[in-house]
Amino acid sequence: MYAFFAFVVACLAVAAHGYPNGQIVGGEDAPAGKYPYQVSLRRFGTHSCGGSIISRQTVLTAAHCIVSYTNNPAALEDLTIHAGTNLLSESGVVYTASRAIVHKNFNPYQLTNDIGLLILSTAVEFKPLVQPILLATDDIAPAGSPVVLSGWGMTSLDDLIPDKLQQIDLNVYDQDKCKEQHSTLQPTHICTLTKSGEGACYGDSGSPLVAKDVQIGIVSFGVPCAQGAPDVYTRVSAFREWVKENVVGDIWAPSPRIVGGKDAPVGKFPYQVSLRFDNSHMCGGSIINANNVLTAAHCVEGISKALLPFLSIHAGTNYLNQTGDVYRVQSYTIHKNYNRSELTNDVALIRLKTFMKFNALVQPIKLSTNDKDLEGKPCTLSGWGTTRLGGTPPNSLQEIELIIYSQQLCKSVYSNVIDSHICTLTEAGEGACHGDSGGPLVANGRQVGIVSFGQPCAIGHPDVYTRVSSFIPWIIETMKI
Repeated sequence: MYAFFAFVVACLAVAAHGYPNGQIVGGEDAPAGKYPYQVSLRRFGTHSCGGSIISRQTVLTAAHCIVSYTNNPAALEDLTIHAGTNLLSESGVVYTASRAIVHKNFNPYQLTNDIGLLILSTAVEFKPLVQPILLATDDIAPAGSPVVLSGWGMTSLDDLIPDKLQQIDLNVYDQDKCKEQHSTLQPTHICTLTKSGEGACYGDSGSPLVAKDVQIGIVSFGVPCAQGAPDVYTRVSAFREWVKENVVGDIWAPSPRIVGGKDAPVGKFPYQVSLRFDNSHMCGGSIINANNVLTAAHCVEGISKALLPFLSIHAGTNYLNQTGDVYRVQSYTIHKNYNRSELTNDVALIRLKTFMKFNALVQPIKLSTNDKDLEGKPCTLSGWGTTRLGGTPPNSLQEIELIIYSQQLCKSVYSNVIDSHICTLTEAGEGACHGDSGGPLVANGRQVGIVSFGQPCAIGHPDVYTRVSSFIPWIIETMKI
């Protein structure tokens, strides 16, 4: 076993110098946009490892993928990070790294503490095909739990690297049984195993293992390839403090979620719409008249004219597995002072190609022009966000009753909160990250907020919304254009 393990380490040493290690065997082509956090690390233009976006300036990967750059920082000039594409034949959105950080206790022979960060030279611009992934802070996937792996590894031991990103569904493997086959296994590792021909070396080194939309592992080592032995990953939750100390930029995604809510009655929120990109729900929005939808700027930022045909607005249904009334997008307008870093002026207006047909299930919402004296008062949020951290989006529209939070206290929590924001807070387990980004916050029958950002998820921090009343003149003027 040790001799074979040494062979695996030797293979991984090659990967550290720019060649791929892990492979997805028995997987399938991943749908475009399904894994917007996935990146390809390329040296001299050739794919070497995978990684994941965890903040606007940080990519998470395996230490053995980038250790050579820490010893020779000048070599970073040869490395590019490619996001926003499923194809190795495409460049996608290209970033460079200014620094490579490897865990100080990384052991290249036993592959313990096999975790590293790339600090990007410029901040990532989030858009539908480029998004960060949340990181596990505890062990949310015990043995037997379903997980998914994505990567560009070879589809068989003697095959070529595929052009298309691959995906495969796996199961977390029992830790004690895994240690029987990998004697160097530590509690900071996590394993997967399905069956021979499908379970070994899934995913490029450095690629993310995900459970419930949260990254729990980083591909580290295995027995090449699909021979029926478990694959081993760095356990992300074991390094949460190390990541927190070294990451550049906040580890949170601008996609708040409803936690602690309940299924909404059909027809209760006729103004609620689902923004779907390539038929996948990505954000919420609200109908404000027959051909305009209000949402957050960060929901549509980066969608080019060429991609507009993939964006659709779905009204008149509470269920994501139903299309409802589908409307195509003619154009969108983002507030000219929108700041993606501070998430200020986070508002956008979507113009439809055709006018909506109003009925009992499709109606516009009135907008608030005066929200004074709302602090401490009740409000309602609706959306299709996940019902818990790491969960999957619910099929049924969710609703929750909230309380408008003190503006002064909200500013003490978030330094970027300004007067054109409005906040809510109830209690831990119920008050954080309620509702999809872009979704409507309503009080007294009028929309007072647009979901913008928060601290995922329901941990007792206030949620922040764009204050609608601050943008009434802009909305009116934009609808005239």
